[in-house]
Amino acid sequence: MMVSAGWMALGMALQAPADTGAVLYGAWCSSCHGADGRGVSRPTVRLEVPAADLADCAISSAEPEDRWIAIVRDGGASVGLSIDMPAYGDAATPEQLRAVVRYIRALCGEPGWPPGELNLPRPFLAEKAFPENEVVVAAHGRGQELIYERRIGRRLQVEGAARTVADSSPEFGGFTAALKYNVWHSLARRALVSIGLEVTPPWGRQPLWEVEPFVAYGWNPGGGATVIQGEVLAPWEDTEGWTGGQLRLGVGQQIGRVVPMLEAGWTVPREGQQTLALFPQLWVQLSRLGHVAASAGVELPVAGPDPRRARLVAFFLWDYGDGPLHRGW
Repeated sequence: MMVSAGWMALGMALQAPADTGAVLYGAWCSSCHGADGRGVSRPTVRLEVPAADLADCAISSAEPEDRWIAIVRDGGASVGLSIDMPAYGDAATPEQLRAVVRYIRALCGEPGWPPGELNLPRPFLAEKAFPENEVVVAAHGRGQELIYERRIGRRLQVEGAARTVADSSPEFGGFTAALKYNVWHSLARRALVSIGLEVTPPWGRQPLWEVEPFVAYGWNPGGGATVIQGEVLAPWEDTEGWTGGQLRLGVGQQIGRVVPMLEAGWTVPREGQQTLALFPQLWVQLSRLGHVAASAGVELPVAGPDPRRARLVAFFLWDYGDGPLHRGW
């Protein structure tokens, strides 16, 4: 295996300029991650933890290019990962770092995976368009919700959410199951669109079957600091039919590890009074790796039936697809 890997690296060196991603990968990365990137280290290499499978599309596509460059430049310890991953910042130019990262991300070899550049910070109200592997614990006034999201393949996500209310009633709040599928994404336009369906059975405090088809979208104009996300829903209830429509829209500004956001939730029922509420909130990246985050804010009713009372909103998020909860700090 060592001989074949050596001949492969030599062959790449003879066929390509010295600064190409393939040659740099062979020199910097192949001894630990394997010549094909699948994490099979050479027998002479001893690692604290197994090397990552860089050919796994779920790994290589999940993070933006700049995050990958930072890890190669500053080493694994810079984001709370293993010290086995060295820092190449002092020995490499920015062009070399970008070349090797693009080569690594190309090891996936499967088109259709939404790139990590489109994985925008989660808002409180609107559903993210990016398919995720996350656990979220959320609070909305007296209500609590536990959400589990699981990505399947390139574009599909399944989700389950259990709800309860902190009041004098022992009755369970309810449960919702959902499917989401990314139908379009464009790295050049920094945008993506997903469609989905939420189903809530008549359990606990939920009196009727409820089905909510939705469209979720995200946009990062020009790849800058501004993020725009939204969702359109059309709820349907058993015996009632279509009950109206909902529009959720949020705008945020990324400032390092902090993203202040403002969301609006507008509900137009088939009958009755429309409601509009604003949700100013602050999203914070807690871990250096970026897989743990939290958000806190407030719901401010603007229009709708009285009484209109402000309510606190918050969530804690763990992206378990990026790593265990105890790592990355």
